[in-house]
Amino acid sequence: MAFITGQAVRGENFWGRPYLMEDIVEKIESGEHILLVAPRRVGKTSLMYHLMDTMSEEYIMVYVDTEAEHSVDDFWQKLFNELMDEAFIATLQNKASALWNRIKSIRPTEIGMKGVKFGDSAPIDYKKAFLSLLSSIDEGKKLVVLLDEFSQTVENIIQHESPQEAERLLQTHREIRQNHKAPSKVVFIYAGSIGLESVVSNIKATKHINDLAPIKVPPLEKEDAKAFVFDLCRRNDMELQESEVVYLLDKIEWLIPFYIQLVGQELKRLYRRNAAIDNAMIDKAIDKVLENRVAFVHWEERLNILPGRERRYAKDILSFISKEGHIKTAELHNMATKYQLKEAKSKSVIHTLEYDGYINNNDNVRIYRFNSPLLKIWWYRNVAN
Repeated sequence: MAFITGQAVRGENFWGRPYLMEDIVEKIESGEHILLVAPRRVGKTSLMYHLMDTMSEEYIMVYVDTEAEHSVDDFWQKLFNELMDEAFIATLQNKASALWNRIKSIRPTEIGMKGVKFGDSAPIDYKKAFLSLLSSIDEGKKLVVLLDEFSQTVENIIQHESPQEAERLLQTHREIRQNHKAPSKVVFIYAGSIGLESVVSNIKATKHINDLAPIKVPPLEKEDAKAFVFDLCRRNDMELQESEVVYLLDKIEWLIPFYIQLVGQELKRLYRRNAAIDNAMIDKAIDKVLENRVAFVHWEERLNILPGRERRYAKDILSFISKEGHIKTAELHNMATKYQLKEAKSKSVIHTLEYDGYINNNDNVRIYRFNSPLLKIWWYRNVAN
């Protein structure tokens, strides 16, 4: 297992989470459509890759990252481009010959803004085209469409087209999911690094996603995180005692693989020069991680998706917590008043900060704190001051 911090992992670099995978597979097998619920950097994309690599032959897996799409037509274009991809088609020839023949009959040059053309037929719209493909899936097979960054796509459409167009996309997806032919033919899995629930709530369109089965992707449990660290060290020829592992995890606290990998990567560099890891070396590795602006700056930049006053409100909240250690709901109300934000807008900002992995109120509903002590320190050093 390699130290990988900047991209999703798969194969031997994926740290197995069997109970979570079993929950997801069970939903797929029952025909339920899934919403993966988790903050960024927790490993949603890696989970989706693992599903692609391990699902049985009866499932036809297609992964689509739609983060860069800014219109409804762009979204459908991207989906169909993935279905036309040579690598995907190649997997179908022996696995799903009927679907393979159907896709091969589509002229790629005739997939455009106005729809898709099958053979010599007239262009039809994307929704009908997709349902037509579903009707061609081989008996006993099911298409699983893994839509990564779908919530960002909806947000993009709200910003670049209109809330009405975003709702149209959501409504079309629901209609496809609710189609009487769909449950036996297709499963959608939606994921993203911003919360789909909060995005659709802002345009009052939650009714279009209330049929999705939410599955939370939590941080690692302490014992699982310990096993993860030991495995990383073993595969990278590093020796680490259990007391140091406990110290390391206590310092990281929010036990997502991303932070463990970040610190582990720095430990490996130090280990090459002094092959004896102790608490002082762990502290030094963490200090080096905190100097790595690239590893953290996206947490600040991500807030740029919020409008001006809401963005400044969010940054003020985080800066306050980075200095004081926590913030009470009364202080949140005072800040919202300062920025002339109504209660609904204030709650929306706080929900975004919760969902995206900045803060939580798990210990006390009236008190928020950072999830990650590392992010708290970085924010204090680089944003709050």
